[in-house]
Amino acid sequence: MQVPFGEWLPDQPKHNNPGANVATNVYHAAKSYKRFPSLVNYSTNNIGADARGGGSFRDNAGNVYNFVANNTNLYELDGGTFTSRKGSLTGTNTDYWTFSQFGNYIIASNGVDAPQYYLMGTSTNFADLSSIATDGTPPNFRVSGVIRDFLVTGNQSANQNRVQWSGINDITTWTAGKKLADQQDLPGSGGEIVAITSGEVGYVFRQNQIVRMDFVGGATIFRFSVVSPNRGAVYGKTVCQDNRQVFFYADDGFFEINGDTIIPIGAEKVNRFFDLDLNKAFSDRICAAVDPFNQLALWLYPSVQNDSNTTGICDRLLIYNYATQKWSLAESNASFIFSQFVGAYTVELMDIISQNLENINIALDTDFWSGGQLYLGAIDNNYKASIYSGTSNEIELETTEFEIFPNFRANIQQVRPIVDAEATVTIKTRDRLADTPVESSSVSMNSTGINPVRQSGRYFRANVKVPSGTLFTHAQGIDIIASKAGLR
Repeated sequence: MQVPFGEWLPDQPKHNNPGANVATNVYHAAKSYKRFPSLVNYSTNNIGADARGGGSFRDNAGNVYNFVANNTNLYELDGGTFTSRKGSLTGTNTDYWTFSQFGNYIIASNGVDAPQYYLMGTSTNFADLSSIATDGTPPNFRVSGVIRDFLVTGNQSANQNRVQWSGINDITTWTAGKKLADQQDLPGSGGEIVAITSGEVGYVFRQNQIVRMDFVGGATIFRFSVVSPNRGAVYGKTVCQDNRQVFFYADDGFFEINGDTIIPIGAEKVNRFFDLDLNKAFSDRICAAVDPFNQLALWLYPSVQNDSNTTGICDRLLIYNYATQKWSLAESNASFIFSQFVGAYTVELMDIISQNLENINIALDTDFWSGGQLYLGAIDNNYKASIYSGTSNEIELETTEFEIFPNFRANIQQVRPIVDAEATVTIKTRDRLADTPVESSSVSMNSTGINPVRQSGRYFRANVKVPSGTLFTHAQGIDIIASKAGLR
């Protein structure tokens, strides 16, 4: 009897769950689960405190620039080394930095300190955006995005509901009426602006509302359309984007924007799990990013599972594969995640990324190794630059609870994990749904690929673990050999 692991659905009952009860340190692929890598740091120094924002960019010549912020400094990460590019900042732990790319300019803001700019290929350090303004003064804004040919800003210190944009293809012009520069106050009770997405169209996220911005030109310049009147993003850092696909976390769960349609992606899947697992004392620490290489949207958050967590360090990742529309979970201690380019790799850095060069699953002649591919990076809890490339996490998968012979008890004699790696198996059983499951001992795999675990009961779950440091390609389910035991 084969039992697949199936889709991870923690919001569903364990008995006859149509998917898996546990899927930890993996991500869902088309017909299996694959290992989600552990975090490996690669920087030679650190930023000395929790990260409060980050971004990765390429200039018109293809050169890579990575920036990370903490409360007091803006850093450039180059060749595995952090260098301060702006010091004496005054933000607090709740003042996150937003980075946007406008041509070769990088714009950074947190709503407290003056907005900053960095001209790739020219600048040594960040400087006040106002210092290059030639017509009008840029506002002090918390968030920004680039929509068409405009730098669009939101959540001004003087007006949290105001959207203001630069002149067309010109971040030096801010006077309304000049080069199509203008502003718009968003009406109603949608709350403050917390994020702005970039692209041909943009979405302005308020706490309880989402507004779409379309460039129409003329006297109107931008048309504002409410696409979600009563739902927005709880925090700006819960919004992430892969080209036209936008994902976010609202008060009532996880969603995707497809055109003007708001699609629930977490309902009856992970919403209740996340609400119970989130340490709400530090819920402002949640941040999101995409891994476009593997088509994953991820949310890093502090969980209630870490009883000793008194500082709000994040310890878990909720993972959504937007190609398969399936979820999973991973353990990860970090303060911030972001999509990241890395400059040209040395052999040493390649070794850090793979840990075993024979098992690199990315062709060595692709642009990944020359900095041409975005991947998921992080600032770990030691404040170092890190990438998800290790094998130090234990993999755990658990099937739904099932009956082998309906209305009869059964004796399990052996289990064969359908996993291309050494794995241990534990069987959980109970005779009544009201009973607490009884666990067998954990049994290792023998030379024939069989785990000779024995357990009797009516209802069964199979828990499979792949030890840390073990490489594998696919985990699909289990194959059980059992016999009928009786009516009880």
